[in-house]
Amino acid sequence: MALVSGGAPVTATPAPTVARGRGTGALQGLAIAGLLVAVYHRTAAELWHVWTHNDNYSHGPLVPLVAIALAWLRRDRLAAAERRPDARGLAVVAMACVFQVLGIRSDVFSLEGWSIPLMVTGLSLTFLGGEITRLLAFPIGYLTFMLTFPPFLVTTLSQGLKEITVRLAIEAAEALGVLIRRNGMTLYLSDGPLRVENPCSGLRSLIALLATGAVFAWLQPGGGWRRWVVLLSAIPIAVVGNAIRLTAILLVGHYDGVARATGLFHDASGWAVYALALGGLFGVRRLLTPRPRAATA
Repeated sequence: MALVSGGAPVTATPAPTVARGRGTGALQGLAIAGLLVAVYHRTAAELWHVWTHNDNYSHGPLVPLVAIALAWLRRDRLAAAERRPDARGLAVVAMACVFQVLGIRSDVFSLEGWSIPLMVTGLSLTFLGGEITRLLAFPIGYLTFMLTFPPFLVTTLSQGLKEITVRLAIEAAEALGVLIRRNGMTLYLSDGPLRVENPCSGLRSLIALLATGAVFAWLQPGGGWRRWVVLLSAIPIAVVGNAIRLTAILLVGHYDGVARATGLFHDASGWAVYALALGGLFGVRRLLTPRPRAATA
């Protein structure tokens, strides 16, 4: 409808229509949120239990917060992106639902967890479109670091990491004068036996360092290959760091007793070595960061 004011036509703003559209969008959002709560409340509760009772996943509560922060860093590009809902996202939503149902029916919790990033991707594509979903791809993908792996995979990784750690630590400790006799994962020192259990495999620090390395890689300037190097460097850094920790425990056990080595020193050395590994990751990133070229006169 056009109104005339001072000889110039003025178009009236359809405020009721805009308000009605916003109200409909809010109701749709509430309905979707309610459905997600109904579908995932059991999964969320189980995830929280795993995060708070399994040391391998104790970093889990931080992952969604980091993902939100990563999305926030792209807020300007997200605001400028065109919103084009894409019905193909419904296929991804359906796939996420299949994962969730299969996980519940087969009692394989990891399937339930992995359906979460799929669901977020599908909803983003359906309601926001491809451009915005591409901008959110890394923050959404980062959510995988909060999820669990199948038990057989965790066991296999733990056994492999323990074997590498024990071999490296024995070589280093013997070179430093420690007398060791090995029987499986039990290491016999002069003061008594020291058992290397699964929590000592380094899997916890490996996952946490990979999660940190992924953020470093995403923020790494200078091209794709540098990002891959930063990310993958987290693996040897974590393995070597855990071997250094076990070597230190063997040294303390040899010179000061196994009881002292497996007490406060055992726990404190874990934090100290993780800080050392984090410093190594910072060092790799710094080495790979392109230096600005000096201005020519």
